[in-house]
Amino acid sequence: MTSTEHLFQCWDHFRRGKRKRKDIQCFERNLEDNIFQLQNDLVSFQYQHAPYDQFYVTDPKQRHISKAIVKDRLVHEMLYSTLTPIFDRTFIFHSLSCRVGKGTHMGVEQLRQMLRKVSANGQRPCYALKMDIRRFFDTVDHSILKTLLRKNIADEKVLKLIDTVIDSFNTGVPLGNVTSQLFANVYLHELDDFVKQELKERYYLRYCDDFIILSNDQDHLKSLIICIREFLTKNLKLELHPKKVTIRKWSQGIDFIGYLLFPKYTLVRVRTKRRMKKKLKQAQEEYLKGKIPAIAMDQKLQSYLGILSHANQHTLAQALKNNYWIRDEIGKLSC
Repeated sequence: MTSTEHLFQCWDHFRRGKRKRKDIQCFERNLEDNIFQLQNDLVSFQYQHAPYDQFYVTDPKQRHISKAIVKDRLVHEMLYSTLTPIFDRTFIFHSLSCRVGKGTHMGVEQLRQMLRKVSANGQRPCYALKMDIRRFFDTVDHSILKTLLRKNIADEKVLKLIDTVIDSFNTGVPLGNVTSQLFANVYLHELDDFVKQELKERYYLRYCDDFIILSNDQDHLKSLIICIREFLTKNLKLELHPKKVTIRKWSQGIDFIGYLLFPKYTLVRVRTKRRMKKKLKQAQEEYLKGKIPAIAMDQKLQSYLGILSHANQHTLAQALKNNYWIRDEIGKLSC
């Protein structure tokens, strides 16, 4: 795990899309010296995690981000690449967040299939219980997380390094760490296992700390809330968000991972549409000012069109393309 070869591989993966950032360029000026020094610190157990840079981002709601220095983020990448193959095979199929081949688009398609099965293609009533964990990343318990990681990791040297990364943050796990994505899935796999094995719920999906259960019986879903709340409190020291526990009928629209699913069509959330238009407008303005290349603006547009392709939003997609084309042509003429 701590070989120089592996560290250089992790660096190549880590720097993708970040090569113009000043901290990356600074580290890369003396790349070999930095990596050899880091490897020496790791194998001699002299490695210490530096404090985090704290700041807020708003996209769309305000989030508190903790960013580690480059050296520490490389260590996170090293741990993530080593531990992910070990833990990923233990996760359930419908754990969707931050896993290769999963994600929101697959989640929407899986939810559509489940809705059709539960409703017998619209012949039976179908209800969805949707829940969210309150301040999940802030409330992850370090001792519980360490215990869960030790179920699949026995090497004391590796565990010591993992503990160093976990303890580098006072409470919970920081949103900015790539390891936090893996730790979140390890932590909430206990919930997945409880819902699937103990509660025997067949139609269950989870994306990070948002999860959904489908049933023909609304009363049955109501009874699950108490069971799940007690499990989270007792076993994981987590709380359900009191304002984000809902039961809705499919005909009312099922809101999950950015999409709103109805029996005959799927839409993108209104706030997601607004964010797309705002971000694309900002990208076009930056392009006209010469702050970003045309390819960066094109990539942003294509990513939004990809999101819309999984919903019945042809009119909106066409409007985005038309606005982009018009503004791009005006920019060329002004130049």
